[in-house]
Amino acid sequence: MTDPHVSIIIVSYNSRKDLGECIPSLVGQDYSDFEVIVVDNNSADETISFVEKNYTSIKVIRNRENYGPAKGYNIGITASRGKYVVILNPDTVVEKAWLTELVRAMEADEGIAACQSRVLLYNKPDTINTEGNDVNYLGFTWCRKYGKKNTDDGDIQATLGLSVCSAILRRNVLEKVGLFDEDFFMYLDDTDLGLRMQLLGYKVVCNPKSIVYHKYKFSPAKKKLYYLERNRLVLLLKIYRTKILLKVLPVFMFMEMGLIAMSIWQGWFREKIASYFWIIRRWKLVKSKRQSVVRRRENLHSILKSMSPAVTFEEIQNPVLDKLVNPLLRAYYRIVVRP
Repeated sequence: MTDPHVSIIIVSYNSRKDLGECIPSLVGQDYSDFEVIVVDNNSADETISFVEKNYTSIKVIRNRENYGPAKGYNIGITASRGKYVVILNPDTVVEKAWLTELVRAMEADEGIAACQSRVLLYNKPDTINTEGNDVNYLGFTWCRKYGKKNTDDGDIQATLGLSVCSAILRRNVLEKVGLFDEDFFMYLDDTDLGLRMQLLGYKVVCNPKSIVYHKYKFSPAKKKLYYLERNRLVLLLKIYRTKILLKVLPVFMFMEMGLIAMSIWQGWFREKIASYFWIIRRWKLVKSKRQSVVRRRENLHSILKSMSPAVTFEEIQNPVLDKLVNPLLRAYYRIVVRP
């Protein structure tokens, strides 16, 4: 039995140094049939010349501007031909059996639409960066199992939030649910895709035997906070039925007031307000996105049951969150939101 053809998509932006480690680890895979496509978002460094000079078998797509990761993924997927598509960050190094293990999970169960790798920290290779994302019912996401020690457990496990730092996607499912939402530009585009897959009844999982090392750095930059907040709101409007939106509205408004106060204190108030205005100015677009999502009631209920009732990412914990906000979020989820 021959291995199915796999397309590995890497979206690069000034990634010359990172690709100098990433690509050699791909070349050393024990998997037999795959192609690599580098989609470059108009890098100003030597990314393109490095790849074209040293790896002639790799297809390079040059974008005229920085389209962002989401559109870059879609360009790569459209140009690819594999039964499966793998999305991989350029700032990663993969182990020899990384791709074999991703494909093994997909071939074993046609109900799986996407499978994560176990992502370890590049500078702390005994520590987990992520195995997908946890998702709070107000749309906040964070790295699942972040900071936990790497173990030898190898069972494939479900994960609610899809993270495409390293993930394999089933092409025929993408044809049903659609590709990445390019209007997200970056951040939460993968969460959005994974939830849309699960709304149709497909599974998103992690195979801990597929190992990748990621040069991860937590950075609450203003631009990142803007995209996270804007896309979180779009995500909720796309995924939830009107009834659920109304259920979460009171606690959502409470949280928004707290976030506005925090944005003033931390100096990103302009970005927070801009996230609201983006949605207001493009309400027709957001409404059309909402109307395009297929929400099977039983699958949406399953998603709600799997959501985190609190925000537990270690990097952002503080006394107000621990003592006031999270207890309220948990109580409201238990009493009002959870089906």
